[in-house]
Amino acid sequence: MRLVPALAAGVLAVGLGSARTAFADDVSDVKSELEALKQRIAAQDRKIRELENKAPTQDEIAAAVGRYLESTPASAYLVGGADAAGTAGWPMGGAPFIQQGPNKINFRIRNQVRYEGFLYSDHAVGSLNTPANTLSGEPPRDRTGFEIERLYFGCDGTVFCPDISFQVLLNFDSDTGSGVEKEFLWLDWKFLGENHVRAGVDKVPFTYEEQNSTAALAFVDRSMVCKAFALGSDTGVALWGNFGSCECPKQFLYKVAASTGEGPVEQAGSVYSTDAFDTYSDNLLFSGTLEWTLTCKDWKFDEVDNRPCAERGRLDASVGVCAYYEDDDDTSEKSPGALALRSVGPLQRYGLGAWARARWNGWTAIAEYDMRNVDYTRSSTAPDQSDSGAELTVHYRFAESNWGVGAKAGIIWLDDDYRSLTVGNSVVPIADSISEYGFVVNYFFWDHANKVSADVTWVNDNSGVKSSAPGYFWDPSKGSVIEDGVMFRLQWQLNF
Repeated sequence: MRLVPALAAGVLAVGLGSARTAFADDVSDVKSELEALKQRIAAQDRKIRELENKAPTQDEIAAAVGRYLESTPASAYLVGGADAAGTAGWPMGGAPFIQQGPNKINFRIRNQVRYEGFLYSDHAVGSLNTPANTLSGEPPRDRTGFEIERLYFGCDGTVFCPDISFQVLLNFDSDTGSGVEKEFLWLDWKFLGENHVRAGVDKVPFTYEEQNSTAALAFVDRSMVCKAFALGSDTGVALWGNFGSCECPKQFLYKVAASTGEGPVEQAGSVYSTDAFDTYSDNLLFSGTLEWTLTCKDWKFDEVDNRPCAERGRLDASVGVCAYYEDDDDTSEKSPGALALRSVGPLQRYGLGAWARARWNGWTAIAEYDMRNVDYTRSSTAPDQSDSGAELTVHYRFAESNWGVGAKAGIIWLDDDYRSLTVGNSVVPIADSISEYGFVVNYFFWDHANKVSADVTWVNDNSGVKSSAPGYFWDPSKGSVIEDGVMFRLQWQLNF
């Protein structure tokens, strides 16, 4: 009797299992049909979006990227290979760069687009081109208009090791002549501690303002005193570096140089095509500078205090001196600097200078004094020419603001033995000094990388400073004998 219930239970279990299997098969079929339906709907939606020119969904993008990465297992490197991966970038407000190990190159561009003009007073004196060097009875010719004052392109960086650096900077503006101006072309080796040797085309270390970039100025361009006495760029070799105590290892900065004294362009003639004796390299220009940072911390000067508010309260202050000497008895007789020589012929010359600079709580200030003495040699009866000048520039950058304002005052004392100019058959008396007084307003979109500057300068009796960059055009042969009046400049600068 027990056999019958057992058989019944077995039959029931088999039936239930079959039913369960059939139900599971049915559910699987339904799921498959639903999945196929979803895929057909998704495909239709994709076709509709393609026909309507719509962007793919995030899921589609993620799926496509995933498929690509699965099919590309090798790692990708922007610069270099797997054993020496490099980097590249373009930081906001900075220069584009490429770097791999110790090798790094930065690409530099500076563009200064300027509108300027000179409103002459009744004291200004002009001359004619035809007949040549004849007083016109009118002010110098009008030169109001737009210009690109600087269009720099170059690169700098390190190579082989962090202690070897270089710079190439070319100016495509042609104010100073045809072709491309070689502003900087140097190699630098940090050979011991903070001591460097530099060779190539670099600034002669005389006058402080000249050593700083025009991109970091408070005014549109350098001061009249700076351009009158600065020696510009020259070709040669220099030793420079820092020293100090253990607490202040960079408290002192020094730089001494020996260069041709002919500037970066004239030296291109080379001693191989011109006899070196009494031409280029036998009478060198020797120059040097020494600066002491009173507040210990080494700091790079900027005529605008762009520091964040948390750092503006720290005082930075430095003082320095500079000097140069050259026995310029060669036949080329080049004279770097924009203040005119009042006689002709070979010469011996020397210069001395001193400055003080500081910044604190949004204020920056620089005061500078420079002088030169020129001895006209080789049987010349012309008396020595001694000129000197002083300049003060102050700027204030408003806290948490894009605005800044500044003022400057400068004067150049001319030699007592040279108080007149001969223009053709006419003798024009000149004042015993040249002066300028200016005011500037700056708006910084991104510090000096993107800014607009507008300044106004009152110029009195300019009878010798010639520099297209600051805007002076003294040159009797081209129509300007004495500049006197108001100069205005508006400039937009991009610099990185």
